[in-house]
Amino acid sequence: MAEAGVLPVTLGGFVVAVLTGLSGWDSRVTDDGVTRHRFDARLAGYIRDLDAPVNVVGSGTADDLRIAELLLGKPLPSTSGGPIAYVTLPAHERTLSR
Repeated sequence: MAEAGVLPVTLGGFVVAVLTGLSGWDSRVTDDGVTRHRFDARLAGYIRDLDAPVNVVGSGTADDLRIAELLLGKPLPSTSGGPIAYVTLPAHERTLSR
C-alpha cells in the first residue's frame, strides 16, 4: 500500500490512522544495523477515541478523504516491524474499491 502512497496505521489489528501522499522516502541503516525509514505524508484521518470510536477525517484531496473513510476502524492484520506495523498485500489487491 505504501507504493500507492497510502499507509494505514494499525493498533491491535485495527486501522486507527491513515497517512496519504507518501513521498520523499528515505531509508538508512543505523550504526547498530537497524534499517530506519522516513517519509513525508499527510494525515488523512484518525480515530479519536478507541473506547467509542469516532472517525475524524482531516483535510486533503477527495481521494485522501475517501481512502480514510474506507480504512478507518477496519480490521487489518499486520506484522510489527518496530514502531510501524507492516501490512503485506499481494499486488493484485493493491487497489481500493469505492
